Amino acid sequence: MLSYAVRLVTRYDGLVIASFPDLPGVTALGRDDEEAREEARRALIDALTGFEAEGVPPPEPTTRSGTMLSVELVARPLPA
Repeated sequence: MLSYAVRLVTRYDGLVIASFPDLPGVTALGRDDEEAREEARRALIDALTGFEAEGVPPPEPTTRSGTMLSVELVARPLPA
C-alpha cells in the first residue's frame, strides 16, 4: 500500500483543489473536501498506474504530515 500526503486548498469560488507535494502535476478538484479527496484518490491511482505502465518506480513519499491518502494497486498483466 502506498500513502501520499494530499494538500487541500479552497479556491475563491468555494471549489477545493487537492494536490500531492510528492507528485507534481497530480491534482484534483471537488465541490468540498470530501469530493476533492475522492477525486484525488482517483488521480493518485491513475498517476501510479501510469508509472507502473512505463516501468518507472513512483517517487518515494517524503511528506508525512497532514492528510494522507493510501491506495493499493493490484498487479495486472500487461497486454500482449
